[in-house]
Amino acid sequence: MGGVPVLVVVTAPWAGPSRPAPTVLWELGRRWGAAVRVLLVEDPSEELLDQWSVDVLPTWLQFLPGSAETGAAEPPGLTLQDLSGTDLDGDELTLAGPWNLVHRRTGAQPKHVIDAEFGPAG
Repeated sequence: MGGVPVLVVVTAPWAGPSRPAPTVLWELGRRWGAAVRVLLVEDPSEELLDQWSVDVLPTWLQFLPGSAETGAAEPPGLTLQDLSGTDLDGDELTLAGPWNLVHRRTGAQPKHVIDAEFGPAG
């Protein structure tokens, strides 16, 4: 997928503010088409929450392909070898990396905010 960013939303069905996040993710993912990939990580393990420094649900994370040397904007620069979650079709998907975290937003957000911050430039 070349330089296509991936937007991951980390959520859980038991977290009230997370309930609309998957719908927002799916609607924007369909609108963005191939310009941005989207993945849903629902009900993550404590290990994943610790590794990704997620303290609030939902958390919106934008990853770009490449190694840590490409300059992640998020200190200290989370770099993952793979990204796994549910795609637009409802299938489990793993994207081989490495992936750099470049942007993070926490909490419930209106669709227009997510679109402006994480959508394709232009």
